[in-house]
Amino acid sequence: MNASKKWVNVALAVTMAGALAACGNNNTNNAKTESSASPAANTDATEAPKAPVKISLLTTDNSQPVPGGNPMDDPTIKYLAEKTNTILDITFLPAAQAENLKKVKFASGELPDVISDYGVNGDLYANNQLIPLNDYIDKYGPNLKKVIPQAAWDGVTRNGQIYAIPESAAGDSQVNRMFFVRKDWMDKVGITETPKTPDELLTLLRAFRDKDPNGNGKKDEIPLSGRENFTWMDTILGMFGANEYGATVINGEVVPSNTSPQMKQALTFLKQLYDEKLLDSEFMTNKRNTWEQKIQNDQVGLWVHDPNLGWDWQDKLNKALPGKGAVVEPMLSPKAPGVEHAGFGISAYNKTFSVTKKAKDPEAIVKFFDWLVTEEGQEFVTFGIPDVTYTKDSAGKITYNQQKDTDDKTALWRSITFNLAGWNPKLKKVQVGDEAVAKLEEFFTVGKQEGQPNILLGAPTFKSSLPEIGEFAVPGTMFIETAAKIVMGDQPVDYFDEYVKNWRSRGGDDLIKQATEWYNANGKK
Repeated sequence: MNASKKWVNVALAVTMAGALAACGNNNTNNAKTESSASPAANTDATEAPKAPVKISLLTTDNSQPVPGGNPMDDPTIKYLAEKTNTILDITFLPAAQAENLKKVKFASGELPDVISDYGVNGDLYANNQLIPLNDYIDKYGPNLKKVIPQAAWDGVTRNGQIYAIPESAAGDSQVNRMFFVRKDWMDKVGITETPKTPDELLTLLRAFRDKDPNGNGKKDEIPLSGRENFTWMDTILGMFGANEYGATVINGEVVPSNTSPQMKQALTFLKQLYDEKLLDSEFMTNKRNTWEQKIQNDQVGLWVHDPNLGWDWQDKLNKALPGKGAVVEPMLSPKAPGVEHAGFGISAYNKTFSVTKKAKDPEAIVKFFDWLVTEEGQEFVTFGIPDVTYTKDSAGKITYNQQKDTDDKTALWRSITFNLAGWNPKLKKVQVGDEAVAKLEEFFTVGKQEGQPNILLGAPTFKSSLPEIGEFAVPGTMFIETAAKIVMGDQPVDYFDEYVKNWRSRGGDDLIKQATEWYNANGKK
């Protein structure tokens, strides 16, 4: 997955390989019982059918194999277009370069009709290039309104106007980072309860280091691992109420969490883990494949990832370690003394789709997305094309040909790109089975119990022209370099104070002023 995903009003791409994102309880039930036909089928019998509407969509490939060439030559896209009476022109940007490529396109005036993002795009919003969608959704998005919860709509609303169609949060779990722990390792080292405090977490990690839980006698265990540039270290920081992303109120000011006193405490703890060899010595350089291989090699006892991938990790370890009895479980974030909200930042949605002012037919675009959350649309997202990758008998029983879907290389990019309805356990069980759904629900249950509130929900983007300062409440190079030097012992912990001073003096103070003024006027509760 990509480095770090922004929450609510700050965006970043996350690859959710093998996962179907999720939705709320009552909303999903409504979607199951009240599906709608495609917009083409809604045409009045006395009217001539409308010509298909061409829609251009800019999105990311999420590091998955995606169709090349003319999108309409791809059977999956062609089917979707026929069901929604559209002609789809989809551009998939390489995930690793997607943000930079989008900025280049926008700067040159190369706008699509629809942009996929992870919130309301700050640049397009600030330049008045997005269409408010309230009236269109009220009139042409009845299924969207039923399926997507209000909290998700709130996250994409600015000054009372909806500027994006959001994907529901996975299983009502509003955090997309949490601890994954090897429960079988815990059993082997004699720890029966998950840690509730950082000190108890230290005890667990020391046991993983010293008591040979993988049973190979080589002492190659890595108690805790992460990925380059502090990726997937979020929940460790969150034990102290800190985060790389998001903001907090300190002495009446809204400041980035990565400049807060809590972050200094969190980095002090990470340095202790590093010094005691409880943290992977290569955590700053681990690429995705290296990191995943260490976990699958039975070397890692604790890591942080997306709850959507709970079953994905269990399945990988089942295959990589046959007969080993590997058990992956979610772990509620321990809390440091005085911390009320631990874990990652709360986000009521995952990806979003905004309509730009280039679009000539916003009505058709909203109808397109409305179809995707009908029962028929959810079946397409989950299983693919009827009579190609799945069949449905007269009683409604679905038979899914997962091998065909996998061989056609459609399963992952289709669900990641087009899922909006989120968690549909009935369909998910057909796709992956009861055991997988039960494991995912374990993770979603824990995810509902934690998370740090987003105090800037609905705020515009506050941004400096200096790249090292960048966007407010998003970690820039100054933070990453400072944190690395502290954890790896190249600088003392008090070096953090120098970083905060430099960040503020080089433009941070102005961003804090803007964020605080907005919060006092709009967000303060």
